[in-house]
Amino acid sequence: MTLLESLYKICKENIDETNDWYNWRKINESFIPDSISLPKGNQYIKNIYLKKELNSKWENEIDLKKRGIYIEYYIKTWGGIKGNKKDSIIEYQTKSADELIKKGVKGIASWSKALVLHNYNKYAIFDARVSCSLNCLQIIDSVDDKILFPILASQNKTIITANKKLKRISKIEKWEISNETTFYNQYLNTLKTTSEKLNTNISTVEMLLFAKAEELINKSSL
Repeated sequence: MTLLESLYKICKENIDETNDWYNWRKINESFIPDSISLPKGNQYIKNIYLKKELNSKWENEIDLKKRGIYIEYYIKTWGGIKGNKKDSIIEYQTKSADELIKKGVKGIASWSKALVLHNYNKYAIFDARVSCSLNCLQIIDSVDDKILFPILASQNKTIITANKKLKRISKIEKWEISNETTFYNQYLNTLKTTSEKLNTNISTVEMLLFAKAEELINKSSL
């Protein structure tokens, strides 16, 4: 089995009309820029809508300062990443998608959130949970040519423990190590192919990987 086939399988099993498996990112609607009003529904519906709205506002805003506010909100308030230095936030606010992608692993949990606002249909978040899920899927489904996605820092003890084991297993089994400068685009291509087969969007596939991290860790016996 390939990673693409493994990802398709879990998406096929879980993605439906409600996607109630996504119970993360409970949005404090009092702090959304421009008083964006979210629809009624579950957290999946609210989060997808928020991505679309912020993407639209970012695209149509000519004031660079206002654009920066959207980016900072999505990284710090929505994303909960408080530790970025001011210079880093400015970089994420002002650099192009290509420039940010060239940064590779450094800051990816932050800059990939910024890219979602550039184009939520083209770019997706990549963080410690997503990475761990992709690595776990390869163990669960005995993927033939395993590739180790970057091990990212996390505050989640379950993720931290799993990542330590993944490092050891991947070394013993001689997994291929993902290329730090190209893996993000490969990740996007994998999401795109999967989402097109299921007539959904790449954000939904990413959100599933995010939400299922602990479950996949358990299934992979890490």
